[in-house]
Amino acid sequence: MMLMTTNPYKAVFIDLDGTLLNKQSVVGERNAACIKKLVAKGVKVIFSTGRPIESVRHICGAIHQDDPVITLSGSMIHKTMFGSPMKAQTIPFETVRNILETCRDLGGVDNIMLDDEDGFYSLHENEEIEEFVGMFHKRPKVFTYDQVPSSAVLSLMIHSKANRRDIYTSLHEKFGADAHFTYFKEYPWIEISNFSSNKGVSMTHVCEAYGFQLDEVIAIGDGANDLEMIAAAGLGIAMGNADEEVKAVADRVAPHHTEDGFAVVLEEIFGL
Repeated sequence: MMLMTTNPYKAVFIDLDGTLLNKQSVVGERNAACIKKLVAKGVKVIFSTGRPIESVRHICGAIHQDDPVITLSGSMIHKTMFGSPMKAQTIPFETVRNILETCRDLGGVDNIMLDDEDGFYSLHENEEIEEFVGMFHKRPKVFTYDQVPSSAVLSLMIHSKANRRDIYTSLHEKFGADAHFTYFKEYPWIEISNFSSNKGVSMTHVCEAYGFQLDEVIAIGDGANDLEMIAAAGLGIAMGNADEEVKAVADRVAPHHTEDGFAVVLEEIFGL
């Protein structure tokens, strides 16, 4: 018999990197046990990450797989870990083409990565793309500036070691009304998605599907792509290792992710 929670929170939306995962990019024993205890109490556990679904399945599939999963920083929602897509928001084709043309003219771009529901594409096969090879478990298809490889691009990532801030500023000024931009202080990629796509919007969509109010859910994360989700949740939690701008919108701060901060704070809130 499932034990139902008396806690006012019915769901927890969980970022992966820098939140649930440790330095080795795996879920530690205490965090995994915490998730299983939440599920046993009837709490919905929704992973919400910038990673593609293939990577989430590899990392978290053995821990929990029955609730929706938000991937690509909100561009996709899957009904369950191994279920079909629930919602997908693509970047308009013309916007993608114009961004690529502008990147070519600006210069200073080391690589560009695009992905759709079938896989991912890169401008070059170089070292910057290797982390995505590990996430997708396949090699990318190579494209050129002159040819947009897909008409259904979910996410566009731009890598620049030398001019990332300048490239971000130029692109955001020109296309900020057409797409959603995320700039990470430590992560060397600029993330671009559909204008109406972010983790907060996708969290709201999942809540509507389950009949939850936003004040009945918790969101926990550490990065710039967690801002909207943490700000919108009834209880927004920033990790101790989170960016200061993330901590500024959070209701409370958990310990560092290397100290099992996720489990520490959720165990306290739910009395696990």
